[in-house]
Amino acid sequence: MQASAISSFAGFDDRRITQPNINQHWHRLSTAQRFAFYTLAKLGYQLLFVRQSKNEKTAVARQDGQLVTIDSEGDIDFNPSLVLRENR
Repeated sequence: MQASAISSFAGFDDRRITQPNINQHWHRLSTAQRFAFYTLAKLGYQLLFVRQSKNEKTAVARQDGQLVTIDSEGDIDFNPSLVLRENR
């Protein structure tokens, strides 16, 4: 199963039927998020998507079912309150 780009973030209204590919998500990351993700990638995390609101970009990555988020400043949250819907 692959995670959809819809999450439970309050205030995030950028919802799509079709999902951008990973390169499109990569280009949405801030410089600070890219550096933070490099660290996570070395640990085996994969970038799932970037959710954007008017004031914030939040990157979501996963490794073996463990989700992490990276805020616009590059701060990593290893215990986010995030629920993903799965495609069936």
